Amino acid sequence: GWTTFESAVSTEALVRLAYFPGLGKLLEERLPPKVIEIDGEGPRVAEAEDRADEGMGPRNKRVIAAIKEATFTGKGDKPVVVELYREYAVKVNIAMARSGEVPKGEYEGEYNAAGEREGRGVMRFANGNVYDGEWK
Repeated sequence: GWTTFESAVSTEALVRLAYFPGLGKLLEERLPPKVIEIDGEGPRVAEAEDRADEGMGPRNKRVIAAIKEATFTGKGDKPVVVELYREYAVKVNIAMARSGEVPKGEYEGEYNAAGEREGRGVMRFANGNVYDGEWK
């Protein structure tokens, strides 16, 4: 159970950087990698999961479900670990939001003459939410 938690928190920032590409580039330029994968053929630098279209909300639900399905030796560990993950994910998100970069989302739709979203469109937000409707 604890290894599920450790895997989730060790990759949380990497995954969230998919929505903060400017911050990700800056960190990549200034800091050496800190997370090393040790499974497989040999050690390698860990990379973000290829689930950027999943959105952070669905990722959080998936991680929490994996923690709830995991086996823990301590009877009270499971709810504690779920809460630890939630708190950590919030702190990472707040830290990245304070960088000043607006989280990346994807918009497909109509624009007005000024280049602003206007008319029919679909916005996929970083947290996994989707707005499909009219923009003014």
